[in-house]
Amino acid sequence: MKKCIRCQMVLSDDARFCSNCGAPQPDWSASQRSTVPSIDMDQDIEPQLSEKFFLALKDRIDREHRPEQYTAYSERMYPSGFRDVIARRFTQAADRLRNQQALGMLETTQLNWMVEDLFEELLDFYIIRYCKDLNEVELPEAILKYQNVPMSEINLFQVVKDFLQFDREPEKIYTDLLQMPIHKLKNASQAFLFPPRDEKILLVADQSLLGNGKEGFAITARGLYWKAPFQKSQIVLFSNLIDLRRKEDWIEINGHFFNAGLTLNVKLLRLLGRLKLWHR
Repeated sequence: MKKCIRCQMVLSDDARFCSNCGAPQPDWSASQRSTVPSIDMDQDIEPQLSEKFFLALKDRIDREHRPEQYTAYSERMYPSGFRDVIARRFTQAADRLRNQQALGMLETTQLNWMVEDLFEELLDFYIIRYCKDLNEVELPEAILKYQNVPMSEINLFQVVKDFLQFDREPEKIYTDLLQMPIHKLKNASQAFLFPPRDEKILLVADQSLLGNGKEGFAITARGLYWKAPFQKSQIVLFSNLIDLRRKEDWIEINGHFFNAGLTLNVKLLRLLGRLKLWHR
């Protein structure tokens, strides 16, 4: 069973529209299945990993930074010495993949996820440690401590805090709902924040011009809720994250408009990218 992306109504897995609010439902299961191996195990693995890593770098820059910056990011690879780092990691990864295959434990989906996880880890490390001067928004070093950490071992509130650094942001963000003015919480609950009763709310950001809580975003234990000016309220569960990308001065989350300001937009993209992997 799945839930409606808008109203959270429980639906059958093959439902194309919500029976409660009528919202069209993406075929999440089809989008998550990996049917084509990203690596040909009958060929040399290391060169394939190297080629695909640069494609992954381009995709990351296109989605989360600026497409025109790709050349600068890729050319930094050699003088920084990071090319030698990834060469060693690819040798280790190739050995691991071969061992998994020899044991009969390497299905297509597992293969693709192992490669994706490897690239995400290396890209985070490279962009944060070696490309600080190229990053329009400084990404926190704390992101790196969550590499290779399973979702079962994380404190989600701490993850959100480390990724977004909302104590450095100008937006009014409430992490303790008891400290949030009642009228703001009520307005947010009527405008965009309507999770199930058992869903823990981690933070609420008031982005309304009048400071009344009618516009903004909230992060819960299961997803992101928000309402932008002149836009419908939106809900995206972490388990339903599919497409994340930066536009001009906003971002798109599963095709929906979102804008929390330049720095929060960029850091939120990285946070959601990590949550997408954890909830695969």
